[in-house]
Amino acid sequence: MITKHGIDLSRRQEEILDIIIRLEKASVREIIENLTDSPTDGAVRRMLNILTQKGVVEFYQDGARKVYKPNINTAIARKKALQHIVDTFFAGSSAKAIASLINTSDIDLLEEEKQILTGLIKKAHKKGR
Repeated sequence: MITKHGIDLSRRQEEILDIIIRLEKASVREIIENLTDSPTDGAVRRMLNILTQKGVVEFYQDGARKVYKPNINTAIARKKALQHIVDTFFAGSSAKAIASLINTSDIDLLEEEKQILTGLIKKAHKKGR
């Protein structure tokens, strides 16, 4: 299945990749601690081997343990993941997604963040977007 990252990954592989991206680097133990319904150590290692073969993660040795890190452009992955959310939950409307974020009751925007958003909206408006 082609995932939000634009790569053919299973649901569990995508979950593991998301953990590695979020943590920036992770050992097998750290990945297992962050997985829902953690599979066995061996199953996680097999999936990491697949992700390594697909070129989306790489690893280095830190003593006796392997540490995995993303081998994809996280800016592009972030953009694809966000577009996936906008398309799936907001019918492709960026405005609806932004409005939902702003209207979420537990989010208090700092004045600096409000200025940044206002500036981005003005800039997009000037570009005709």
